[in-house]
Amino acid sequence: MSEMSASSVSSGSPALSAPPRGSASQERELLTTGQAAALCAVDPKTIARWADAGLVPTHRTVGGRRRMQRADLLAFMRRQGMPVPSGRAAPRVVIVDDEPIVVRSLERILARAFPGARLRGAYNGFEAGLLVAAEQPDLVLLDVVMPGLSGVEVCAALRAMPSLGHTRVVVVSGHLGPETRRKLSAVGADAFVPKPFSPESLLEVVRPLVASLRHVAAGAPR
Repeated sequence: MSEMSASSVSSGSPALSAPPRGSASQERELLTTGQAAALCAVDPKTIARWADAGLVPTHRTVGGRRRMQRADLLAFMRRQGMPVPSGRAAPRVVIVDDEPIVVRSLERILARAFPGARLRGAYNGFEAGLLVAAEQPDLVLLDVVMPGLSGVEVCAALRAMPSLGHTRVVVVSGHLGPETRRKLSAVGADAFVPKPFSPESLLEVVRPLVASLRHVAAGAPR
């Protein structure tokens, strides 16, 4: 439960499967700065700095938007020794919070950071359990204080499902004292984001987890 000032939008677009790595269609794919940032698990400003320094070839659209070839970005990542993801579906994300405005704000942030992501919201612990079992998400953003099951109970139930061993759990809450963090860590939470949060502070935590999942489980059937 917390204040959130970000404007709200709803999301729920289906996951978009990328073509197999190395295919001609994928190598010719043009990326926006945001898509390139998601691929590299960095901030879009970092992509802009790389482009300004001539490290990654880019061009501008008629409207002034920066675009780059996926193949050029992957080549740069390989030169720098960065992990290069194989083709797989965009991440599936379940957002669990009893405040609809928070769910919508998180959806908006993630939709921009991970184009094509499948985003679903649950508003209490019981809904969360059903939705997580149905969606088999890559990432769960989880509040702590909710009607019904608490975030600690939801996390414990999620970790008891063998099919969700790959799922990353980020607890987003205004109730993250030392004892609560200890309990959540004990039941398998991966990371914490205190409320109120900014898009930057959220993505600083989420991007590496999504990138890590993509590199570890790339190519897994969805």
